Amino acid sequence: MNETINIQDILDVLEHNSIPPEKQIEVLEVLSLALYTRDHPNDPSGILDHKIQLLRQLIEDAQPDTADTTDTDRSLSLSKGVRADAACVKVRAVTILELLKKMNAGTAHNDMSKISKLIAFLTGNSYNHIYNEMRKGISLTNYHTKDINEINQIFSELNLEISIQSNTEY
Repeated sequence: MNETINIQDILDVLEHNSIPPEKQIEVLEVLSLALYTRDHPNDPSGILDHKIQLLRQLIEDAQPDTADTTDTDRSLSLSKGVRADAACVKVRAVTILELLKKMNAGTAHNDMSKISKLIAFLTGNSYNHIYNEMRKGISLTNYHTKDINEINQIFSELNLEISIQSNTEY
């Protein structure tokens, strides 16, 4: 049996049944991985990136929140050289795109494949995954709000006139 489910039906069920936002995010992350795997079967690195992000979130959610753990302590907790609370690849890619644009070296001045190589090198993520995301346009949603707020705060502290917005395609 091969049935199709409308994504809006899933969103409606989650929203209208008093399911806590944290659980909604978990369900949507699993669906995102399933859809990405279906749509990009030839991008094993991108599939693994999605799976790793999902597992990191599950591990982070399972860890007790202690009052004496500081943000610095959390930032320094490393797993294979990557912060456990590192921003998702989309926000990191958009951050680099915005910095390049500010330097007049963005997509208006350089080939998207070369920019994708730079982003892959700096983030440690798959070139193919980043290139595919850039080709279709990187869309940020309310899911990315925490990461967006953090990078916008950093930009502000550096006196950079750069701002990243959710619900915007880059």
